[in-house]
Amino acid sequence: MSKITKLMKHPKLFFKDMLLNLKKSKESKIAVNTKINDIKVIRKNIEKKEESKKFILDKNIKRDEHNFVELERYTHLLHTGETVSGLSHLDLWIPVFQKADIRFIVFIRNYELFHIIKEKYPDLSIIYAQGQKDVSFYLDRLVFLKATFHPSNTGRNLHILMYNKLTHIFIGHGDSDKTASAHKYFRVYDENWVAGEAHIDRFRNEGFDFRGLKQVRVGRANLKETLLLSQQAWQDRFDNRLNLLYLSTWEGVYEEQNYTSVYFIEQFFKEISKKDIFNLINIKLHPWVGKRDLNLLETNQKLDKTLSSGMVEYYLHDKTVPVEDLIKQSNIFICDISAVISESLAADAPIFVYIPKDKNIKLTKSKMDYEDYCYTFSNLTELTTKIDEVVVNRNDFLATKRKEAMEYILGREETLNDEFINRLREI
Repeated sequence: MSKITKLMKHPKLFFKDMLLNLKKSKESKIAVNTKINDIKVIRKNIEKKEESKKFILDKNIKRDEHNFVELERYTHLLHTGETVSGLSHLDLWIPVFQKADIRFIVFIRNYELFHIIKEKYPDLSIIYAQGQKDVSFYLDRLVFLKATFHPSNTGRNLHILMYNKLTHIFIGHGDSDKTASAHKYFRVYDENWVAGEAHIDRFRNEGFDFRGLKQVRVGRANLKETLLLSQQAWQDRFDNRLNLLYLSTWEGVYEEQNYTSVYFIEQFFKEISKKDIFNLINIKLHPWVGKRDLNLLETNQKLDKTLSSGMVEYYLHDKTVPVEDLIKQSNIFICDISAVISESLAADAPIFVYIPKDKNIKLTKSKMDYEDYCYTFSNLTELTTKIDEVVVNRNDFLATKRKEAMEYILGREETLNDEFINRLREI
């Protein structure tokens, strides 16, 4: 029966059915809305549980992810906001802080790096703090802290710099002419501890006001042993053996920052292995070689194949080997533009530095250029020619200038007198 027929013949039945249908439709809509609301409630409960888990994880980090004595009166904090790449920075400074015999704690912001350091230095006081809340949790409890030391400029430094009660000191992880060594960001710190007068001159020559930043000459504490070894003439070391150390940089974020010599260094080692000049060759590539230019990823394998065909003793070292350990074993150096030049300078031996001529190299300026104390080269022929003149023929004509650079750049006297350690103890 159609609805019209029902309305005409049985109007009471029509309106009764209509009311029943309206009631069912309303109940159906309520049921649907109830289901939607139930889903929303379930979803919110899941989200609350996830947030609860996250909160519990944060509490566990605060409670468990540290290796320090809570009642110890720590006065010095060594902080790194780096990822695993910060391992070399901490390996540089931790032994110096230990030698100073002060109450210090290492503050790490990367979970993987935290566990590496915890395993490597099991007796060290260490904290892992992921974000600002974790930083606040710990710093509010380390009430005896006086100073924080920063080996590098990272965004996470800001979480520590917010604490005005602390003296914030930048100590770096090397001495370099690259533009990163002197710019306005340094003004966020109270003090900048530099090796020698060269670093201060770089700030002066950049042309900005840094009067609020106290510059403190402290030498290079980690290079003291190398400086003591360098008192013997480089030709007479290691029983008159010639030990070469090659230290590369990587290809940079952009091509205009590409200062690496790895593109032709394999050919150099092919030629040099025929001449039988060196008794030992140590090679340590920058850990980021091949990061932008994938063609360079197999550089180590190629060098291994090249050198294995000769008679010279050689070693290819990974990033875990400290540069200063290799420098102490060497008396001839080939470097790219980086902080390893000043590290090698402590050995007081010939340094050959690659300066590409096809790049507009932006460096901070001091009173001494690389050409003043290093034998620079821009291609393979120039390098081999200078090796013959300086090393084979023993014509080290930059020896006097190199000693001058050791004082100006490294702060030789401050290093030998343990100025860095003395300053740590004064805080």
